[in-house]
Amino acid sequence: MTAPHPTLVDALRHTASTVGDSHGILYYDTPDSSRRRSYRDLDRNARTVAQALTARGHGIGDMAVIGLSTGLEWADAAWGALYAGMAFIPAPVAGYGTGAVIGERIAGMARAAEATVFITDAGVLERIDADALEMKVLLLEDLLADGDADAWSMPALDGDAIAYLLYTSGSTGDPKGVIATHSTVIGTADAAKDLWDSSPRATLVGWAPMHHIMGLMMQVIIPAVNGAQAVATNTEQFQRRPILWLQLISRHRGTMSAAGNFAFALVTQLATDEQIAELDLSSLKVLFSGSEPVRPETLHAFLDRFGSTGVTEQMVAPVMGMTEANMISGKFPDDDLMIRRFDAERLENGQLVPADGEGTVEWVSCGRPTSQTQVVIVDPETLQPVPDGIVGEIWVASPMVSPGYFRRPDATAETFGHALTGYDGAFMRTGDLAAILDGELFVTGRLKEMIIVRGRNLYPQDIEAAARTVSPAVGIGAAFELTGHPSVVGVVLEVSEDALAETPESIDTLGPRVRETLMARSSLPSLAVAFVAEGTLPRTPTGKVRRMPTRSQIESGTLRPLYSSGFRPVLTPA
Repeated sequence: MTAPHPTLVDALRHTASTVGDSHGILYYDTPDSSRRRSYRDLDRNARTVAQALTARGHGIGDMAVIGLSTGLEWADAAWGALYAGMAFIPAPVAGYGTGAVIGERIAGMARAAEATVFITDAGVLERIDADALEMKVLLLEDLLADGDADAWSMPALDGDAIAYLLYTSGSTGDPKGVIATHSTVIGTADAAKDLWDSSPRATLVGWAPMHHIMGLMMQVIIPAVNGAQAVATNTEQFQRRPILWLQLISRHRGTMSAAGNFAFALVTQLATDEQIAELDLSSLKVLFSGSEPVRPETLHAFLDRFGSTGVTEQMVAPVMGMTEANMISGKFPDDDLMIRRFDAERLENGQLVPADGEGTVEWVSCGRPTSQTQVVIVDPETLQPVPDGIVGEIWVASPMVSPGYFRRPDATAETFGHALTGYDGAFMRTGDLAAILDGELFVTGRLKEMIIVRGRNLYPQDIEAAARTVSPAVGIGAAFELTGHPSVVGVVLEVSEDALAETPESIDTLGPRVRETLMARSSLPSLAVAFVAEGTLPRTPTGKVRRMPTRSQIESGTLRPLYSSGFRPVLTPA
């Protein structure tokens, strides 16, 4: 499909002229107070910011890091940078550690992106050392005050121009910036419009951080490109009161929303009967579940708990996507929600074989690719396509796929631009494992996070989920393979000390019970178990636990356990 607008600037200009003040972004700073930015206002603010940036010498080819305290202003800053012909880099600043940590993260991203300017606000500046950033610092409020929207001129851009860079979890050690061009972003907006009707008839509701791909796309970019209404709040509001997410959908007759599996589980657990009785979610057309493995038990529990509100299986749409490729597959509106059972032993050997009864596992389909997307399952060793039903690495070719990593030719060559015999186009290696069965994509795990024990492939998310069934005190966790430890596999779990106090056991008895249960269920020869305080596991901006950083922090001693057994001792300097 050919995009109707060659650049994002053209797209918002078109939306502002056709939709004008009728639609825009409604942002809730608190559950009861909101601010609105119509698309006509957003276009004017973007022109104002862009003209002020241009007057200060910034333009095409320049990079701007954006780090703001509040959500609605992200739209002004991001679109303002684009209107100046610049590319932007979203930086997490709200609720992400101390000022020193934030400053180090911003500086690392800026160096990697060769950024020349940092667009921020006074609240962020109070928390960081601006002099250490080594780039010009501009307050968004000054740009809005100094710029002249009527003096703005359209930048000479095309679809191949970089729109933004997304850095993996804000890494400062060796960050990789995923390139999003104007055309790849518009391609994603087109797919969302064609498949799920994110048109001016739609209302998109969300709470993901604006610096994260889900928040950026669902709350700032796609609605503005397609002219849909957007309703958003910040992640902190959702974390304090998860039901707010569904209340906003109910209040504004939302048609589309998205969240990770953990959010479905959290709102199911914490919603009260009184809150549920006041909800009407019948306006929803699609409720995406993505950004982390979709657990069947989570979907079952969510649908059971909220069935009275009008939510149906038809609305729930598991999707598979990633920063480098945007949307790879998803459940189409007319498709049934596909949850199937497979032989567990055959799955460990890389085969997806339908089965029933004991010795089976339940798996959720992530739908199928769009007509513009090719998905091929490839043996990661032979680099040859595998038959249906065989687990391999997902390779994808699509107009939505990034051209690569910024200034990282080696990493780009490793991931992007691969050829496959019998297929046209250049493919990206996703690093995700899956199998295709009856046209449906069943994602089974991450290639680099796969746990291989005695020739068996074990999925960390299965070990983590099994641990949570042992006790209500056991929370979210991270499982991973170990080398140089007394145990071959390790799992680090958050534990609720309040919930533990309501059980008849202590943390010293819970640890061995978790170990024995998991070893029996997964036939593990050994297992290391550690408990840490709630909220201390390393997470992505949307709350997904990061397994490899967890392993590194446990091994280095920077993540201090409340209980630990089976890990090697942490060596401390003499």
